[in-house]
Amino acid sequence: MPQILTNNKSLAEAVTKMLNSLHSIYPGIKVAPIPNYEDEDFTVEIVIPKNLSIDQVEEICHKECIKIEDEYDLFILPKVIYEE
Repeated sequence: MPQILTNNKSLAEAVTKMLNSLHSIYPGIKVAPIPNYEDEDFTVEIVIPKNLSIDQVEEICHKECIKIEDEYDLFILPKVIYEE
């Protein structure tokens, strides 16, 4: 299998795993891919309801991203914002 397909499959698997975990913790969140800022493998915007603490959600998101980085050797950057 070509290296690029393997990398894309790993990235898709890693992102799916992370987002499923976040959705199980915070069922009301919305997620969308956004352009990368620098050299991360994937950047995701996470939109949360205003009744959640943005600091707490960011902390959980970063913990989930660290798990993914350790397991897949991929860097996913979460950007957490409040819904409008």
